[in-house]
Amino acid sequence: MSHDTFDSQITFLYVADLTRSAEFYGGVLGLELARDQGACLIYRVANAAYLGLCDHREPEPGGTIVTLVTDDVDTWAERLTAAGLDVDGPHANKRFALYHVFVRDPDGHLVEIQRFDDPL
Repeated sequence: MSHDTFDSQITFLYVADLTRSAEFYGGVLGLELARDQGACLIYRVANAAYLGLCDHREPEPGGTIVTLVTDDVDTWAERLTAAGLDVDGPHANKRFALYHVFVRDPDGHLVEIQRFDDPL
């Protein structure tokens, strides 16, 4: 596994009104809907870059998740733990059909490293 790159990237935004946000990102900006998860819509921004909009949590300032996609979540979890970071996971998430681990960056931003059980 290369520690220098990931397969793709997703930034998730928690939104107050998923329909309104979908009209903006999908309609106004014309982004392609890559996956509809019900509570989250994932739009393709570029070849392997995505924007996720979710309404299953209350929006909050800084309520952003930077998600890095890889098949090797366990190795990344071990590497983060070995670096002395407070790691949450890895966990299987049946609701969204994925396997992931969470960690906070030095400024407190939430970073998720995940594998889709059903790839984009």
